[in-house]
Amino acid sequence: MSEEQKINWTSGEIGNLWNIYMANSMATCMFRHFLLNVEDEEVKDCLLTADQLSRDILSQLKELFKREGIAIPMGFSLEKDVNVNAPRLFSDSFYLNYLDMMVKYGALYYSVALPGFSKMDLRHSITEINISTLHLSNKVTEMMLNKGLHVRAPSIPTMNEVSFVEKQSFFNGYFGDKRPLTAMEITHLFLNIQVNAIKTILVMGFSQVAKVEEVRNYFLRGKKINIKQHNTLSQIMYKEDLPVSIPSQFMITESIEAPYSDKMMLFHISNLSSAKVRNFGDSMAVSPRHDLGSTYARFLIETANFAEDGCNIQIENEWMERQPGNVDRNQLAKQKK
Repeated sequence: MSEEQKINWTSGEIGNLWNIYMANSMATCMFRHFLLNVEDEEVKDCLLTADQLSRDILSQLKELFKREGIAIPMGFSLEKDVNVNAPRLFSDSFYLNYLDMMVKYGALYYSVALPGFSKMDLRHSITEINISTLHLSNKVTEMMLNKGLHVRAPSIPTMNEVSFVEKQSFFNGYFGDKRPLTAMEITHLFLNIQVNAIKTILVMGFSQVAKVEEVRNYFLRGKKINIKQHNTLSQIMYKEDLPVSIPSQFMITESIEAPYSDKMMLFHISNLSSAKVRNFGDSMAVSPRHDLGSTYARFLIETANFAEDGCNIQIENEWMERQPGNVDRNQLAKQKK
């Protein structure tokens, strides 16, 4: 294709590839310190696979950005954002559960991002990245099953005949009799509880090593929010006589030496909070019971506010890298005066 026929990237392509670059530059930093301290050889193998995938993605995106004349994001680096001399902060079992969460988020993001791509070469690239991520997710799940670390969603009785909803009380949640939870409502309650458990461990660990007091207090606030949300969702499950199981092997060491920069840890937690906002929105969409919808709506607002506060701290410390965006036409017009 000639230069005259060259098609510029769309906002969806630029924005999504920028986000993917930032997330994977952070991931390589997380994996670097994990790999320096992991003891289980099988867990190490999974981490090496994940680290190589993130490196391959970064290399591929750098070439794409260069080709299009787009500035390569600064992101995060092993030199500036990882303290290789810091003792381990988390256990091997946490490494595996953390990786399980992150590859699931990655696969979800790539799938949601794909419709925003118009250029076929970029669509093929994202598709291949997602396929590799899904293969890794399968590998991690299989290992967790073998090690007894995988927690399954609750089982429910199998329906042996088709039935239909007959009354509007199907949506009840505040008054009157509440119908039993549907399979998808149980699934989303379970998944949100799982994510909260892993994120709680993460912010607890980050809070004991963060150097800046404001950042440390932010992580402690995140811990309280996660625990509160976890308890609320767990109570809904308990009232339905459904088990709530979370991995018991999670461990945080007593180290107070930061393995990562405050800048990177803050970005990570804010980013995970934004992902949780999407989770709650998805959960609302498949949870017809009114009490569940209102709970998720409340959590969504609470988590979105928390994520925004994290962004404000990043801005105050000049840590937030600006994503590419549209030009300010009004400002351009003022410059002509």
